[in-house]
Amino acid sequence: MSSILHEIEEAIYNGEDEVVGDLVQKALDSGIAPEEIIAKGGVAGLDRLGEDFNNLEVFLPELMIGGDCMKLLIEKVKPYLSAEEDAYIGKVVIGCAKGDLHDIGKSLVATQLAVHGFEVIDLGVDVHTNRFIDTAEKENADIIAVSALLTTSQYYMEELIKRLTEEGIRDKYRIAVGGGPISAEYAKKIGADGYSRTASMAVPMAKRLMKIEPTKELVVEQD
Repeated sequence: MSSILHEIEEAIYNGEDEVVGDLVQKALDSGIAPEEIIAKGGVAGLDRLGEDFNNLEVFLPELMIGGDCMKLLIEKVKPYLSAEEDAYIGKVVIGCAKGDLHDIGKSLVATQLAVHGFEVIDLGVDVHTNRFIDTAEKENADIIAVSALLTTSQYYMEELIKRLTEEGIRDKYRIAVGGGPISAEYAKKIGADGYSRTASMAVPMAKRLMKIEPTKELVVEQD
């Protein structure tokens, strides 16, 4: 069994999507638990990719391909999970605040989160507050993540939190913010739940957010 899981890990790391599908089915047919396939096959491969990405040994295209392979793995094992189980850590709705068209940082965060086991709905750039809220409600999201590189756009982060509060649904979502002009102090000031200084730090930040209730504390990753 362990050899199959190692093969899945290698296939995820190398971005071999067709191989991943066949190996996952083989593992399932052999009686390996879906959770084990996810953790010891898929996540193990993604962890290696993430580490090598941080060490500049692999680059964004490889990371994205690995993420796509992980999505395929998850779709394969989903029918084998019991009703109360979920293959994803959590669901994130992410986008750049209204008026902001700078999506490199946001896209990198979205990719990193997807690679590390989150279901990510990327709304792109120049996202109106209404769209963040409507999508989060429709998708039953856990986290709303907003990026801003322009100081004129960061205002809409505060507007989003105010709107959620006014509509009585603030405690349904963990709000994460980041971007060039954003600081932990600003995140605390507007009542956000999470802040990360870089894309790679967004992953531990989001994982920590999933362990707390919205509005209870500010999770910061910046060192």
